[in-house]
Amino acid sequence: MLAKAKEPLLFIVNHPGSAPYLYFDKNKKIYQGVIPDILNGLIESDQISIKYVSNSRKRSEEYIYQGTADLMMLSKAWLKEPGKLIATIPLHQHRSFLYKIKAFPDNFSLENSTDNETLCTKKGFIYPNLAPYLKSKRLIRIDSSNHLSMLKMLFKQRCDYMVMNEFNALNIINTSFFDKENFYRSKSPVSVVPLNIILRAELIHEKEVLDKHIKYLKESGELQRIIKKHITYPE
Repeated sequence: MLAKAKEPLLFIVNHPGSAPYLYFDKNKKIYQGVIPDILNGLIESDQISIKYVSNSRKRSEEYIYQGTADLMMLSKAWLKEPGKLIATIPLHQHRSFLYKIKAFPDNFSLENSTDNETLCTKKGFIYPNLAPYLKSKRLIRIDSSNHLSMLKMLFKQRCDYMVMNEFNALNIINTSFFDKENFYRSKSPVSVVPLNIILRAELIHEKEVLDKHIKYLKESGELQRIIKKHITYPE
């Protein structure tokens, strides 16, 4: 017999959300994306109850440490204090690339040049694999509040590169904002990390429920179908 869910768990959403993973549908007035689709089966069977709460990326992680919130979507590789929280098994491998408005040369490497170039980044995000280049000023960080602003900055040539997850980039470039625009991505990703659901350390039972469910979705191929459902591919 399945255990009944108790009080709703507070799932923190990094404002303004991030398609295809978790974003607010203004027309339907609900959160949609890969994460809600993953959780819906558990919610419908009363194993878990979820309430989504919007907050900033920096405060979201602090809320989990403080116990003010219960879950968030993040890679455990990005946690400031990973020993204080627990994480589900990976949903999938989260790959980020560099993007620019001209094709990358075949031999492209950030190490091939000492020029100072600008990088469009998202405010509050950390980029461990790019940290040495940011520290040396090989790359100069230019923050934007969201992914849409980052891409607009790139097309206005206010930065030389943009760093973004492959799915975020696909979804944004195929919106009406960029009807005739095109960009190019680096041949190799600059970051490959597991994407997890992060929980307060006390929520061991909930982690076990989530792990079993995620494992089933992965093995059945349903998780891949969920991800593809929320990605806008080029025509």
